Amino acid sequence: MKCAKCGAELKEGRVYCSVCGEEAQMVPAYSVLEDDYLRSLLTDENPGDSKGKQKKGKRVSRKKYQISGKMPIILVCVLLAVFIVTGVAVKLVIHFKNANSYDYQMAMAVQSQSGSQYEDALKYYETALSLNPQDPAARMGMAEVCIAKKDYDAALVVLMDVIQADNNHQEAYQRLIDVYEAKGDYDGILALEDTVRNAEIAKLFAPYHVKAPVISPVSGTYEDFMDVVIVSMEECEIYYTTDGSEPDPKTGIRYDEETGIPLDEEGEYEISAVCVNEKGICSDIRSATYEIRFEPPDPPAIWPNGGEVTEQTFIVLHTERDCEIYYTWDGTDPTRQSAKYEGPIEIPAGNNIFSVRAVNTKNGLRSGVNRANFIYYPDGTMPQETPQ
Repeated sequence: MKCAKCGAELKEGRVYCSVCGEEAQMVPAYSVLEDDYLRSLLTDENPGDSKGKQKKGKRVSRKKYQISGKMPIILVCVLLAVFIVTGVAVKLVIHFKNANSYDYQMAMAVQSQSGSQYEDALKYYETALSLNPQDPAARMGMAEVCIAKKDYDAALVVLMDVIQADNNHQEAYQRLIDVYEAKGDYDGILALEDTVRNAEIAKLFAPYHVKAPVISPVSGTYEDFMDVVIVSMEECEIYYTTDGSEPDPKTGIRYDEETGIPLDEEGEYEISAVCVNEKGICSDIRSATYEIRFEPPDPPAIWPNGGEVTEQTFIVLHTERDCEIYYTWDGTDPTRQSAKYEGPIEIPAGNNIFSVRAVNTKNGLRSGVNRANFIYYPDGTMPQETPQ
């Protein structure tokens, strides 16, 4: 090693120069010969052209340096390009595989549906359906998406396709019932039932059948006021009309079992009734016709029915139910102001015309007058006529 200040050789182990006293620095040994040797490598053998050759040598060295510096960058670019191309190719292969995978499309449809991404779910279901048109699962999934979107008409179309392909698909029938109920179309439910041939599926429609009401008494002509009674076999609400029109919860009269339907006037009645369950489904309509026509009662029967009597005798009268009897002894027609029959009547002495009439207490109709002539003299002798 040499001193960095004066260039004197430093003895081994010395930390200061013995010539100038400068602190020793670790400087690699260097000689003029070595420097000259390096220069000779950069110069041409021709001394006259040494300057030009030196410059040329420098340019070559710089060019080599530049080329060697670019190589890593080019290599990285090539590798990156290969990686990108490979990634794109792999992605295309995966995309092609997924696009043609029924299971993948169904899985993505379910995932989108669970995230309420209904449009994406429909696209996946449609793709799955194109890959496997015979599998009803894709159609059922599409129907569920339509129901979630409240697109009930579209759901009906898809579900109808399912049962047309398989009329034993119980889940499809149940969802069809649900859709019709959501639309309030109970006629559609009953029409759907007509397509069922499976006993188990038919049970799905039981809640949509309501038993018709029972009306009593039976139709007919009655000579009395009465109350019509209507009974629901399933404890449903009952609505009725009395003019023959079809009843429903909007146009009918709600039936009150406490009062029934009083028919308290003469005339014709046509009672129509319907039962309505908690879903608002109506039963078949039942009807009964009535004619309230009052006939006047027959005249009361008199026993004994007139004649001569020789001893104390009582008269007994008989009439129809719900009638009162009024009578007179002077031959006049009885009214409600006349004597009322309460029990056997003693025949008075003399020659008397006994007149009776019945009056119906409910409708006020009066019978005709029945008469009987009673002749009774207690001593057995008739009075003599007074000369004129």
